[in-house]
Amino acid sequence: MASSIEKVIEMVDSSSNQDGNGIWDRRTRFNEILDERNEAVSDVLFKKIDSPQGYHFLDVGCGGGGTTVRMANSVSSNAHVTGIDISESIVSLAQENMKSIKNVDFILADAETYQFGTIKFDGVISRFGVMFFSDPIRAFTNIHGAMREHAFLTFICWPPRQENAYFYTMTEAVLKHTGKEYRDTGTEPGPLAFSDNAYVESILNSSGFSNVSIETVKTQLSAKMTPEFDAGMHMEYGPSSLLIKDAQPDEIMKKKIYEELLFVCTSHQQGEYVSHDALINVVSAIA
Repeated sequence: MASSIEKVIEMVDSSSNQDGNGIWDRRTRFNEILDERNEAVSDVLFKKIDSPQGYHFLDVGCGGGGTTVRMANSVSSNAHVTGIDISESIVSLAQENMKSIKNVDFILADAETYQFGTIKFDGVISRFGVMFFSDPIRAFTNIHGAMREHAFLTFICWPPRQENAYFYTMTEAVLKHTGKEYRDTGTEPGPLAFSDNAYVESILNSSGFSNVSIETVKTQLSAKMTPEFDAGMHMEYGPSSLLIKDAQPDEIMKKKIYEELLFVCTSHQQGEYVSHDALINVVSAIA
C-alpha cells in the first residue's frame, strides 16, 4: 500500500502531465476546501461593497459559484447575478451545485473577449479571478463596456510575494529544495500579476475606470483539514505547485518538498484547522 507521501507524488506526477487547463481542473477538485479557506477573504470583499443597489451584477472568475451566490444573497430578491469563468469543469460544477437558485446563472467564457450583450451591470466583483487575462486592458475595457455609468468594480488580488507571509513562506519551502532562486514573474498572467498597485491603477484608468483605490488588508486563510492534506494540496495547486512544476523534480526532491511543506503546514495547525496569515489587496473603481 502506498504511503501518503507516495500518493501525493503520484498526484503531482499526474498534474504535471496535464495541459494548460490542468490548473483549472485542480481548482475544481479542491473547490470546496478552497471556498472554505477563502471565506475570510470573501468577508472582506462583501464588507467593502456593503449592500449594492441594482438589478444586474457580474462575478468574474466565479469558480464554483460560492461568491456568485453570496452576491445574490447580498442584493435585492429581484436582482440577478451572473458568474463567468473560463474553466469548463468549474462552470459545470457551479451550474450543478447552484441549479436550484433562481437568480444566478453561469457563463463559460473569457471575460476578456465575451460579448455581454445589451444588459448593463450595476456592479462587478471578483475574488482572485482577474489576474490571468492575457491582455488586461482589453479585458477591463470589455468589462467596462458591459457596465452602467457609475457602476462599481471591486476585486481581490494578491500583493507582492515578499510582503505576504503566506506566499513567501510556502514558496520558500519549495525553493529550499529545488536549488533555484525565485523568479519574479512581474505582470505575466498569474496569481501575482496585479501585485504592483501602480500597474493595476494604470490598467483600470486606461480601461475607462475612475476613482481607483487599493487597500491592503490582513486576513487569514483557514480551513478544517489536516496538515497532510494542506501540504498535498500545495504540491498540486497554488504558488508552491508552480515552482514544483518548473523545477521538474525527481522522486527524492518531491519527497523533500512535501516533507518541508508538511512541516510548515503543521506549524500552522490550530486544532482541526490549518490557518495561514495572509495579506490581500482590495481594489475598487467606478465605471
